[in-house]
Amino acid sequence: MSALNVAFLWHMHQPYYRNQLTGEYMLPWVLLHGTKDYLHMPRVLEDFPAIHQTFNLVPSLIQQLLDYASGQASDRCMQLTRKPPAELTDEEKRYLLEFFFSINFDTAIARYPRYVELWERRTAGLADPGVLDDQFWRDAGGWFNLAWIDPTLLQADPVLQALSELQHFGPRDIATLQAKQLELLSDILPTYARLRDAGQIEISCSPYYHPILPLLVDSCSAAQEAHPGVALPSQAFRHPEDAAEQVRRAAMLHQDVLGQRPRGLWPSEGSVGQAIIHPLAQAGISWIASDEEVLSRSLGAALRGPDGAPFDPATLYSAYQVEDAGQRLAILFRDRGLADLIGFRYQSWQPLDAVRDLIGRLHNIHDALGSAASNHIVPLILDGENCWEFYVNNGQDFLAALYDQLSHDDDIRCVTVSEFLAEHPPQRTLPRLASGSWIGGTFDVWIGEPAQNVAWDYLARTRNDLANWEGGDLAVLEQAWEQIYIAEGSDWFWWFFSGNDPKPERGFDRQFRTHLANVYTLMGAPVPPYLSEPILR
Repeated sequence: MSALNVAFLWHMHQPYYRNQLTGEYMLPWVLLHGTKDYLHMPRVLEDFPAIHQTFNLVPSLIQQLLDYASGQASDRCMQLTRKPPAELTDEEKRYLLEFFFSINFDTAIARYPRYVELWERRTAGLADPGVLDDQFWRDAGGWFNLAWIDPTLLQADPVLQALSELQHFGPRDIATLQAKQLELLSDILPTYARLRDAGQIEISCSPYYHPILPLLVDSCSAAQEAHPGVALPSQAFRHPEDAAEQVRRAAMLHQDVLGQRPRGLWPSEGSVGQAIIHPLAQAGISWIASDEEVLSRSLGAALRGPDGAPFDPATLYSAYQVEDAGQRLAILFRDRGLADLIGFRYQSWQPLDAVRDLIGRLHNIHDALGSAASNHIVPLILDGENCWEFYVNNGQDFLAALYDQLSHDDDIRCVTVSEFLAEHPPQRTLPRLASGSWIGGTFDVWIGEPAQNVAWDYLARTRNDLANWEGGDLAVLEQAWEQIYIAEGSDWFWWFFSGNDPKPERGFDRQFRTHLANVYTLMGAPVPPYLSEPILR
């Protein structure tokens, strides 16, 4: 019987944290996930050459990785980690107590007895930072940064291993640790390029600053199609030229930095619609992907029965062709259930039990497709960085066991998306690609609620003011437009959604308004007073 094709697509993304006028980075997640996930994921795959996969690298992440690797990035956590404890203010100490324990206790903090001790003393410090001695603050910074480094990378490096055996950190230890962090980050992009050149991975992209493309093309029609009757901003946002520019810039960055234009694109948050087909195809993109809910709505039919099993596996596990104005794209639709098992459920399982369960489910799909299995593909698409914090050993045990068993399974073949499409061009065509995302098939997480709609109105107003501005030289104009493109990113609107806990937001509201305020600063115009007031109240 023929082998079933399985396409893992790991989506690697961080919002754009840098204020381009001041150079300051709002949050350190590029640095921390860079040392924990972005290098670990291709490194573990490298040991299993029979497993081919697709990695989706968002350009806003690539740009920030380059900044860190070159030493041009600086964030508050980096600064406080190396700041002499005697010079810390009470406000900085409270921030340090809040942020420098932002990692899973069971899988990370508990690995290091000294970090556990610091965690236990943290409560007293929150009440009165003055009760904690200088060594506490230096150790908290050291252990926080060290615990974020992937354990397998740490164990393979004698310098990092020696740091992990310390009881206390001194200034030289901190300097060594931070130098090692940048060393790891500098190896990330070359590692992906090396695996791509060896034919083991494909590198796809997303729109540059991770915007919701259909909402850029027409916020009204896209939102209403995905959720009829949804409340909309007072000003419609209709700028297909911005959507095209976000894609054009993404392709150019991949060419300039990674040496190859991407063939595939994961639309931010799996957000698609008929209106994005033409600009994507014109930019040279040949395939995209989205969620099975979008396929269901595009076909006007349910895909699964009450028991969760597909009515017709061939419908779900096929590549499709979509067309608009003479332009064509191939599109795949992810199996949401399988992706969510990896993303949310297997983390609490024993690694081998989780591997057996996943492979058993893939075998069930293979058997259901029968002799036609080799003509079909199961897309496993999920975030490539967020779930591993909750796995033992940062997911190493699960991933290594999974890749090992898949390497020796004759009924399953792990392929890149382009490998599959080269062998099996789409035989099915969708009459129309429905608008929607991988979250419930709607855009509700980014538009429709009062705070979200206010943010869209602010963005539209600022963009209109810039478009009508007649002054400034070309360099200033380019800087101002860059602020608009950054503010179009999906993450700002994500944090305005009431279903997300605003606590971890950590300044997204302020940063969004700062990017818009920067436009007026660059134009030499007064910043509108409303941009000084929080949107989230």
